[in-house]
Amino acid sequence: MHPAAFDPHRVVLQVECTDFESGSRLVGSVLGNLAKMVGAEDAEIRAGPAKSTFGWVFYPLAVSKRFVTRLASLPENDITRMKGGTLDQKFAAWLDRQLKARLPEGGEKGSVHVRLLSDLCSPQFGLF
Repeated sequence: MHPAAFDPHRVVLQVECTDFESGSRLVGSVLGNLAKMVGAEDAEIRAGPAKSTFGWVFYPLAVSKRFVTRLASLPENDITRMKGGTLDQKFAAWLDRQLKARLPEGGEKGSVHVRLLSDLCSPQFGLF
C-alpha cells in the first residue's frame, strides 16, 4: 500500500527537505530511536517515493496510530501538550519540532519540515 493512501490506522505526514540525503537520514534516525523506545515494528513506519520541486524534496511518511499513541503515553513525552485539535496534528507538530532541534546550527545541512498531509489538503491552504 502506498503511504499516502487513506488508512484510518495511520498518521500520514509529508516530509519536506532541501537536502534529501541528510534530511531523510535525520527523519529515519529520529523515528528509528523512537520506535525502539516503544517497541514498534518496521511495518509501523513507511516512507513513500520522493519528488523534487523548486529545490525541495517531498515524500509521504505513514506512521501507525498505535505507534503514535504508545509514544504519546510515555511519561516524559510532551506530544499531548502541542498545538493541534487531534493527536495526529499534535504528533506532526511535535515531530517537526524534534527534527528542527536536531538540525545543525547555521543550516549547512538544509532544512526539514514535517506536516500532516490531511492539513495540507484542506481548504485552509487553498488547494481545493
